[in-house]
Order: sequence, then C-alpha cells, then structure tokens
Amino acid sequence: MRLQRELAVDDGADGESGGFDTGPDGDSGDPGDTVTVRTTARNVGSEPIVDLRVVDGVPEALPVVSGSPRTCVTLEPGAEATVEYAVELCRGEHAFGDATIRTRDLTGTVAETWTASVAGDETVRCSPPVETVPLGGGTNDYAGEVPTDEGGSGVEFYAVREYQSGDPVGAIDWRRYAGTRELATVEYRAERATRIVCVVDARSSQFRAATTGQLPAIELSGTAAERTLETLVAGGHPTGVVGVHDRQLSTVSPGADPTTRRRAVDLLRATWGADSVGTTSARTRQGDPLKTLPQLLPGEAQVYLFSSFVDDTPAELVEALRARGYAVRVISPDVTGSDDVATRLEALDRRNRLARVRATGARVVDWQLERPLGLVLHDAIGEAGDR
Repeated sequence: MRLQRELAVDDGADGESGGFDTGPDGDSGDPGDTVTVRTTARNVGSEPIVDLRVVDGVPEALPVVSGSPRTCVTLEPGAEATVEYAVELCRGEHAFGDATIRTRDLTGTVAETWTASVAGDETVRCSPPVETVPLGGGTNDYAGEVPTDEGGSGVEFYAVREYQSGDPVGAIDWRRYAGTRELATVEYRAERATRIVCVVDARSSQFRAATTGQLPAIELSGTAAERTLETLVAGGHPTGVVGVHDRQLSTVSPGADPTTRRRAVDLLRATWGADSVGTTSARTRQGDPLKTLPQLLPGEAQVYLFSSFVDDTPAELVEALRARGYAVRVISPDVTGSDDVATRLEALDRRNRLARVRATGARVVDWQLERPLGLVLHDAIGEAGDR
C-alpha cells in the first residue's frame, strides 16, 4: 500500500484553488482560508484488496468543512482511491499525521489495522506577512519615510534661505555664490518616521463570530493587527499596541526594536486567549476607553483601529480621536453573517456606524470575510494616497 498527500489552498479570491507551498520558505494562508487535501492510496501488491478503509491524519486544530477524510473501497492491483476533503485554517503551524489503514478479507472475519506514513505535503502554516501597510501624515522627530512641511535632511527640494554660521558646506548653493558672491543654504523637505498605534477592540462583544464554524471578531482583528505591526516595525516605524477591554486598556508604547515587537505581539496574541486582560509585559490602565485612550496616545500618532463595530463604542471612540486631530484608519471584520431578520438589522446598524466613522474623515476598510486578509490589507494600501 502506498499513500500520497497533496494540499491546495483556496483563498477565496477567485473561487479556485492554487498550489500550496508547505516548505520552510513557502507561502501560507490566512485564518479562515480553506485547504483542499487529497490523499491517494494505491494498491502496489499483486492481489486485490476487497475491503480497504483509510482515515487520513487530520490535525486536531483544523476543522473539516467539506468532504470526508475517510473512505472504504475495493482496490484491484495497481488501482488507486483518493480521499478528498477541505479544512479551514487557523493560526499556527499544523502537521498532518499518519493515515490509519484497515483491511478485511473476503469473508470479513480477518481484519488488520495499522498506521502508514504518507508521502508528500505534511504541514500547513497560517502566519503570512503583509508586504506593505499604508501610512498617512502623522509623524515624529525620527528620520523616516513620510514627507513633512518643514526643511531638513531629505532628497526633495524645500527652499533656499540665507546662510547661517554652522550650516554644512555641502548644503551651500555654490552656483548662486558664483554669480552673486552671496552665501545661501539649500534645504530639502524633511522626512520623519511615523509613530503608529494599533488599537484592538478586545471587549466581550468582540468574541462573536459570524457562524459557529468561523473565527470570532477578536481573533480576526488580532491577526490583522499583528500582521500590520510586523510590517511597520520591519520598515523602521515605531509602532505600539493598545488592547481595549470593557473597563481596562493594555498598552505597549511605540517602538521599532525587537523587545517592543515581542511585547506587542504577546499582547495581541493574549487578547483572544485566557489571559486576555493584562499581560506581564504590557502596562494596564483602568477606566472608560473613550476617556482613557486619548490620554495614552502620543500626540502625533496615527491610529489603526481593529473592531467589528457590532455596537456604538468603536464609532464613538473614532469620533473622540478625530475631534482631537488623530489620523484614524479602521479595519473592521464583518461578523454579521447570518441571514435571519435580527442579524440583517444588526448588519444595517453596523453599516450605519461605519458611515458615521467615514463622515469624520477616518479611512474605513470593511472586511467581508469571504475575502482573505491579505487582499483586504492590500485594498487599504491602495487607499493610502487619497488623503
């Protein structure tokens, strides 16, 4: 008996499955993507197998959403049978196990059961990075990538001013000096790094999912925030995290160093875990989020808010931040997925809240769950230039 396994990921972008690279440097899917698994059994012996039963080794953490990992067939010598089913991805790395084989003789009285290794794909991963994340105009005094309305070091021409003692020799406009014998200094448009704070709504309302078989809003938001954080830190942008709970906020201040990144990732992963309120590496602050959050943010920070907007609190939070001049971008997973009357009314209320947020000047990305996270964030990148 010979077994071969093949995996293919369907990210929902075009309704078709593509090859799924499970090597150490390969791609992986997003939470909620489905992976089609095909495990083929081939009778390499010279006798028929009258009653062959195969159960594939599905990872415990991955639910089977269609098909079955089991089959019962009769195989002639050289014949093949394929088990095909689909599993839904969740965070982490998941290894498929050995298949369980059972055979019976023609009379059904003699049975043998054993496990057999399966050649081919063995592991799927669910933690891909985002190539880029949009930046707006909020900056601080670190040199970086966002142009400002002041002179300094950079590459884009800003102004020519009168020479002052101590100006670098390389900044002197020697062409003007050759014509007028007057010293002048050329300034270029300064570029500053952007301090960004990823705010994740981790209140009790965010543990709701669209259906029992899908991920809750808090895990979707936490995953999106983690990918955004990793991209920003890799680009040298000081980035922090705030977890907003019902009466408490957990914070990691913006930074671009490895320690800050690790603490921020720990906080994000704790938001949907058992230790969701307070982590050892995060600071906590008690109080009403609407009043407390603006006190914790750097004055020039950009805010990325991740929330499902199933109640009014996140909309009120955005209005409070915009009133204080913060640039805000919203990424909102839609967990109002059922089709009953009550859920349709909830979906309408959610759309109205997002409209309120757009009216404040905040950028809104409405994440429909049939679309993978990578494409949703790519859409957000496309909107970044329209400030």
